[in-house]
Amino acid sequence: MTLEINSLVPELWCSDFEVSMEFYTGILGFEIAQRRGDDPHAYLTLHGAQIMIAHWQLDGNWVPWQPEQMAYPYGRGINFQFMVPDVDRMYEAVLARGAEPLLAIYDADIWKTDCMDTRRQYMILDPDGYVLRFAQSLRTRPVDDSDLKKLSKQYGT
Repeated sequence: MTLEINSLVPELWCSDFEVSMEFYTGILGFEIAQRRGDDPHAYLTLHGAQIMIAHWQLDGNWVPWQPEQMAYPYGRGINFQFMVPDVDRMYEAVLARGAEPLLAIYDADIWKTDCMDTRRQYMILDPDGYVLRFAQSLRTRPVDDSDLKKLSKQYGT
């Protein structure tokens, strides 16, 4: 079976490939879609989402800076959101495997311009400090005046 590659696939550099593989596959439940022997690089999938992980030395010859300058936490200023069909079950499985969330599971109303989307979500750091957010849409509803007031206050408009 040939893997259909998404149009955007983040590649996350990791400091210890085997530790990252165990985290993504053993704790979070990603599946290995591609791995070439002992090469410290893997293509992983989770409910349609795709990422790659690689030890930074594998790709280090084409970056414009020296990889030695990479410092924890990697990926500062970005978080990756993964929509999953059952975030509660995933969260419980992650906790049962001994992982500590960055933010425990909670519900949040997300403004989608034409509606409010109530999502249940949690955040976790991977071994190199990448912020991962796993979310499930619970329901949508129309935007009302109280939402507009909160959004105006939140964004200072």
